Amino acid sequence: MFGKSFSSVRFVCGCLAVASAVTFASSTNAFGSPFASSVASYDAGTGAPASFTSDPTVALGAPERVTGEVAGFSGSVTMFNTPFGTDEIISIGEGGHLTLGFDQPIVDDPTNPFGIDFIVFGNTFFTTDDFTIGNITGTNSEPGTIEVSDNGVDFVPLTTQADTLFPTQGYTDAGIFGTDANFLPNGTTPTDFFQPMDPSLTLNDFLGLDYQSALALYGTSAGGTGVDLAGSGLASISFVRISVPLGAGINSEIDAIVNVPEPTTMLMLAMGGLMLRRRRMGW
Repeated sequence: MFGKSFSSVRFVCGCLAVASAVTFASSTNAFGSPFASSVASYDAGTGAPASFTSDPTVALGAPERVTGEVAGFSGSVTMFNTPFGTDEIISIGEGGHLTLGFDQPIVDDPTNPFGIDFIVFGNTFFTTDDFTIGNITGTNSEPGTIEVSDNGVDFVPLTTQADTLFPTQGYTDAGIFGTDANFLPNGTTPTDFFQPMDPSLTLNDFLGLDYQSALALYGTSAGGTGVDLAGSGLASISFVRISVPLGAGINSEIDAIVNVPEPTTMLMLAMGGLMLRRRRMGW
């Protein structure tokens, strides 16, 4: 839990620079956590590396903004340098699954940005043949099946798959591999974990782009796989299960799952965050 606890500190600190993130950090007690809060069940399946299967609770809480602290060479998370620490991601092998619970139900709300209700963050990354400016050639996508439930017993499969597009981007201004000349994390402006990517974008929109052009498509979003509950038949859910079918030949890795706030809640929280800042600054 070493890296995840550091991630929480980074998240709270980063919130001071991002209005929506500030709001959630200052209002958790009133509205519940927007992140997965419990592990309902976990089965590593077969083929998953043992070092990435020992602690499924690393998938709780906020996604990573910096990776590699435990390994001794840390860098800001970017679309080319996604979470890779054993304390940051949990691996799901063939026939395995991970079920996470939320203390605040995820609601199917068509007024959310792009209709997205929650976002799954994994460790998929863009591949490149130019390590200076980036030239996106593909991804290492390892898709996992997503199922949802309102009671933790009956699950409904969705067509969207986890650990695909889009790789996590921790900061809007981090270097291509998240380090400076001294090999230290160099991001300063946090991205927004609650802002989904435009689901109409595909891998083809990124192929051949350099890093800066890809960042322009991300905007303030931190990436991740956006999921819409429409079509599930459920008005709200409290459990998300990620699984890998037998014979898939892959391992799917999960960092975190984020509940996208309803627009009205976001507005209320933003106003609360602004008032809190005014009081702290003596306005």
